[in-house]
Amino acid sequence: MEIHEIATKKVFFFKKTTSTMDVARQLCQSEFEPVVVAETQTKGRGRHGREWVSDRGGLWVSVVWKDVSKNLLNHLFLVVSVSIIQTLNEFKISAKIKLPNDIYVRDNKIAGVLIENLNGCVIIGIGINVNNQISEKMDDATSCKEILGYSLDLEKVLEHLLRNLYLIRSQFETNAEKFLDKIKGLLI
Repeated sequence: MEIHEIATKKVFFFKKTTSTMDVARQLCQSEFEPVVVAETQTKGRGRHGREWVSDRGGLWVSVVWKDVSKNLLNHLFLVVSVSIIQTLNEFKISAKIKLPNDIYVRDNKIAGVLIENLNGCVIIGIGINVNNQISEKMDDATSCKEILGYSLDLEKVLEHLLRNLYLIRSQFETNAEKFLDKIKGLLI
């Protein structure tokens, strides 16, 4: 494990872990809003315990937020989704939100979100197919590399994502109605 500071957050990097959500759950009581990143996950998961294929080259991250208001918690998937879409836009990829928890580019899934609320900590799991190979198990998935034709720097994508998460959270908390009006065009 290595620890770095990225976008003012303490980020715990692992070569391999079961799930970044599991590690974040362990850290959320001892660290203030830790961020956990893994090169690979052996038991990455999506909603309802479904397997999330998390091979090397993707961005597998869990972010812990504390002091999340009920209103933010009720709209957290949308806040996180807009943050992912903004990040992808910064790398010239246009994406949309597909409820209940996915981000799509045209007809292909590029990212997913998993949110758990635990003892005053909200753990936000984000998986983005960045440079990883898309396998048959991933059905209708795509990656940034497939779309762009070249690899992206994972740490740079992570930095953009973390900045956008906190920026979009602040925008929502400042004016939730305005935020919700703006995202209507981002839904599939």
